[in-house]
Amino acid sequence: MKPIETIKVLVASVIAVVVMVGIARFSYTPMIPEMVAALGLSKSVVGMLATVNYAGYLTGAVLITRISDLGLKVRLYQLGLVVAVVSTVLMGYTTNVWLWFILRFISGLSTSAGMLLGAGLLMSWLIKNNQKSELGVFFSGIGLGIVLTAVTAELIKDPFTWDQQWVIYGLVALALLIPAWRWMPDYRACALPKTGTTAGGDERSRFIRILQLAYFCAGVGYVVTATFLVAIAESMPELQGQGWLVWLIAGLSATPACWLWDVFSRRWGQWLALYLAYTLNSVSILMLIVNTSLASVMVSSVIYGVSFIGIVSMMLAMVGRAFPENPSRPMSRLTFSYGIAQMMAPAVVGYLADVEGNYTNGLWLTLVVMALGVLMLHLARRAKEREAEPALSP
Repeated sequence: MKPIETIKVLVASVIAVVVMVGIARFSYTPMIPEMVAALGLSKSVVGMLATVNYAGYLTGAVLITRISDLGLKVRLYQLGLVVAVVSTVLMGYTTNVWLWFILRFISGLSTSAGMLLGAGLLMSWLIKNNQKSELGVFFSGIGLGIVLTAVTAELIKDPFTWDQQWVIYGLVALALLIPAWRWMPDYRACALPKTGTTAGGDERSRFIRILQLAYFCAGVGYVVTATFLVAIAESMPELQGQGWLVWLIAGLSATPACWLWDVFSRRWGQWLALYLAYTLNSVSILMLIVNTSLASVMVSSVIYGVSFIGIVSMMLAMVGRAFPENPSRPMSRLTFSYGIAQMMAPAVVGYLADVEGNYTNGLWLTLVVMALGVLMLHLARRAKEREAEPALSP
């Protein structure tokens, strides 16, 4: 295969992530202070809108675990691109909270298509075409999406009202949809022969179940910061007006980090890389608690961007490689637990912030959950090693 064709496929997959995850999901983060200022939304409603979005993401993950037909996966992936655009634009055409809930739920479905179907389809394409089965480049689309929404937010927040801003995000997504669609390969030709065996064993093994718990904890660490980082920054007197910059830095950090984590895990091993990513994510949360200076929050956003993207990329690539015949299925099993975390955590932290007037206790709770995640990660590694022992025996 010509290198230019490979580049087109990778670029198309990254752009699709920018549309279905970066814009459909992350445009909401810089929109929070805009909608609060214009409409007086409570922190509870803000948290519930994020929760509904992740409910859609979780629903999509569950549905994907039940899909094995490659043609259907491709059609749903393409539908996700269209839904991402439409659900974003329509957010600006209503002030009905229940319609917002529906639109954010649908947006969550498109995000699951972009993350899980997209990652699985690309993994199959890479294996089929004898490329490295790593997803670092693919997940760089998340960081690019954050950068795009942050820059767009700064450019449009003064000249345009909150509803016009939603429409602009949707139009940007529409423009990006064109190259993503044109350069998309025929994923239906990437089906791998069924061998009846997998490299990773049983998808319902003790190892996978414990790994799901570890990924649940990572989901809490990810979503609390993803949802409230800009709001936390804007709530600090010395950081008012700087929320977009904090979000931009997180995205800039996440974009190259995917590739760097791939390099690190090849050199030092995937488990050490995951331990480090979990620890760094915890440090980013702790910094938001102990120091509210501009420098501290900026450094926290850098560490957050580097760490959360590494966890997602390495976790999903690890289980995808273990089950090459249908990588989307184990990826979806892990994402099911990640999605539950993303449903629960914003609502809980938003409620605590409403009651107490700040995010401190919500962040402490998040930090405790991340510590449990490191423990679960260690137990998953032990379970994996025990499963491998019989195969190593004479």
